[in-house]
Amino acid sequence: MMAKSSTQRLLTKRFIRAMLMTIGISMLPMLILMVIANLAHYEISKEYPASNRLCEDIRDIYVEDYIESGGGAIVIDKDLNVINLGGECTVDKEQLTPTELADLFSELSDDSSSFYDIAYYDGEDPYWLILRQPVSFLISINIDSDSAYFGRDFAIVQLVFVLYFMVLIAFAVAYSVKTAREVKKIETEEENKRMLLVSEISHDLKTPLASVQGYSEMLLDKDVDEKDREDYLRMIYDNSVRTNEILQSLFMYSKLGSAGYQIKKERTDICELVRLIAAEYINRFDQSGFEYAFDIPDEEIFADIDKSLMRRVFDNLIGNSMKYNHEGTKVEISVKVPKDIEITVSDNGCGIPEDKKDKIWMPFYRIDGTVKGSGLGLAIVKQIVELHGGRAELIPSDKGCSWKIYLRRI
Repeated sequence: MMAKSSTQRLLTKRFIRAMLMTIGISMLPMLILMVIANLAHYEISKEYPASNRLCEDIRDIYVEDYIESGGGAIVIDKDLNVINLGGECTVDKEQLTPTELADLFSELSDDSSSFYDIAYYDGEDPYWLILRQPVSFLISINIDSDSAYFGRDFAIVQLVFVLYFMVLIAFAVAYSVKTAREVKKIETEEENKRMLLVSEISHDLKTPLASVQGYSEMLLDKDVDEKDREDYLRMIYDNSVRTNEILQSLFMYSKLGSAGYQIKKERTDICELVRLIAAEYINRFDQSGFEYAFDIPDEEIFADIDKSLMRRVFDNLIGNSMKYNHEGTKVEISVKVPKDIEITVSDNGCGIPEDKKDKIWMPFYRIDGTVKGSGLGLAIVKQIVELHGGRAELIPSDKGCSWKIYLRRI
């Protein structure tokens, strides 16, 4: 189940990355064609500028190339009449005032959506010729065109699309191979973890189950006196409790790691929850000879949490401080809000070496093998906190340790 979850996360990330890269690759030929189109516009305007198209009779002005490429041409005569020679006209009036003409030239110079070429004919009947070429482009094929550039431009367009599909195919193949390799790697790693988990479970269950079997066989002996019988029953009971603890922890660990597991969050006052949990441990602290101190604000500090799971987090952390330390150890529990919520469970006990602080979160890892337990407590703590979008951290020390839980405040 954990392998499935890891694989799903990988495939989701890969899908998003592939989608973004595909969009980028898809835009590449469009950008190339835009450059080609602009170059074509430049060539047209360079080879046939407006100044070379001026004629005494405006009807003889050649503007078909501009019209075919989505542009247009207009003439403004000496009386400021607007004459459309064809194509898309940029002026919606039939006649302009001098002010409107000045404004028109200003607007054309600021228009980034089109290229304008303007020329003035200083003849008997003077006029302004305004040629408009759009910066955007439309791909069209005119098989009857006599343009000297048709064959070259059509070949370029074909080459762009061939290159585009080659790049797209290469990307798809590379993406598929890389994803398959990473999925295989994750599945192998998860399978190794599963095998290690099975091995650790078998090892941890072997001792208590063997004890239950051994003491049960002794009870079958009719010559066992009453005192030994009670001792055997006590050992059977203790080992069955330990076996149940291991199985319950394993069930919780597996459940939290499953892809479909959903936690039940609710708006909760963290200070009140921690205060209640701390109060429940006071009697146990006193009976075990532990000192304690609580630093929990009176204000309400809310977070979206699954209260039963978060209670398990604090039970595991406080339980560890009591399980691995001796009488006289001081346990401190605090809640602070520098930015997000920071909950600390610390003690001044035996501590955890610096080189063990990362391994301590691994399932079945124990620093002290003489202390009985499932070995899954801290692994479960880490899973629960991360399911809440938070972070669990250990600050090790030779004079105790400090467990910090970070949660998002709402």
